[in-house]
Amino acid sequence: MYRTKNCGELNIKNVEEQVELAGWIQKIRNLGGMIFIDLRDEFGITQIVINDEKMQEEAKELNTESCIHISRRSCGKK
Repeated sequence: MYRTKNCGELNIKNVEEQVELAGWIQKIRNLGGMIFIDLRDEFGITQIVINDEKMQEEAKELNTESCIHISRRSCGKK
C-alpha cells in the first residue's frame, strides 16, 4: 500500500501505529539537532520530525515541493 493515512489525519489514537504518508514538502526547518518537515497532500499537512543523524544527512538533499514517501512508526507523548 502506498499510504495508510492522509496528511492531517493523524491524531493521538495513532500513537505507536505503523503509518505511511506521501506528499509534497511544503517547508523544511533545520534546528541543528532536529529537522522538521511539513508534508502536505490534498487533505492537509503533517509535521515530520527527523532526529536520526543518518536520516538528517539524507534529508539535507530535499527541497520544498519534493515529493516524498514516509514509512515509519508514529510516536508521541506516552
